[in-house]
Amino acid sequence: MSGPQFARDADAGEVAASLEEFGYAIVRNLAEPEMLARLNADFDPHVDAVSLGKTDFACDKTKRINNLIAKSKACQELALDSLVMDVCDAVLLPYCARYHLHVTALIELQPGQGQQVLHHDGGIYPVRFPSIPTTLATIWACNDFTAENGGTLIAPGSHRWAHEREPKPEEVIAAEMPAGSALIYTSNFYHGGGTNRSNGTRRGMALHYNLGWLHQEENQYLSIPPEKAAGIAPEVLQLIGYDFAAPYLGFVEEGDPLTLADPDRPRDMDRTAGEELVRRHTALKPIPMGDILPENWD
Repeated sequence: MSGPQFARDADAGEVAASLEEFGYAIVRNLAEPEMLARLNADFDPHVDAVSLGKTDFACDKTKRINNLIAKSKACQELALDSLVMDVCDAVLLPYCARYHLHVTALIELQPGQGQQVLHHDGGIYPVRFPSIPTTLATIWACNDFTAENGGTLIAPGSHRWAHEREPKPEEVIAAEMPAGSALIYTSNFYHGGGTNRSNGTRRGMALHYNLGWLHQEENQYLSIPPEKAAGIAPEVLQLIGYDFAAPYLGFVEEGDPLTLADPDRPRDMDRTAGEELVRRHTALKPIPMGDILPENWD
């Protein structure tokens, strides 16, 4: 597969520009082999214990696990990967003061798994496409992604399509990449799991991020309630939502939600969440939402 591919030391601005032009980018070998080994070791027992999917979308020869932050220290570290964070800053921060971790999933296709229905992640929100990006997704290749083993299918340029348009077969390609690489794409981009014609499994880790003022797909707060947050770095907890999304948005008992997870943290009673967040919030350009006005309005 040809297309926008980058080395791990790529400039985040160039990766973000690829998302703007093509809807996706592949960063090759972004995770070091040692990190990838830790990640797979963390998830192996969970994958062994889980059943196959039971719906058309979940796929009947695919294993899925969620709540990955609670299950893997390596996942916590990759969720904060510096290049990914810089790309999120470039793509999402023009539309929010802060973004959060949206959903986590480990997806392992077994031999014989057929093609998943092509879809775009932004469909969970009542937004008409094309639109601003509401989410940014990363799919980390835990082993090699090939056309043979079900490497994610993508439709380059589909992030700019009209709402009603769907991909034609000739517009779809497989995102092939070596283990440790990351496929990055935005909310309006058509994709789906491929057909696994190989004799082995294909494992990928999805970490998605969303605009902080939108509800997360995975309920991170019940997945990791305060009593289970001990030992998780504050930066990770803030990313999953133990934090303000904007001034006044997300406070608990008049203060900083992170203090629920860290009782020793000084109690901050400022619901504006500080000057930097206020600056970011006030600098945002308001988003027009005129096409979803109440029906009885002119």
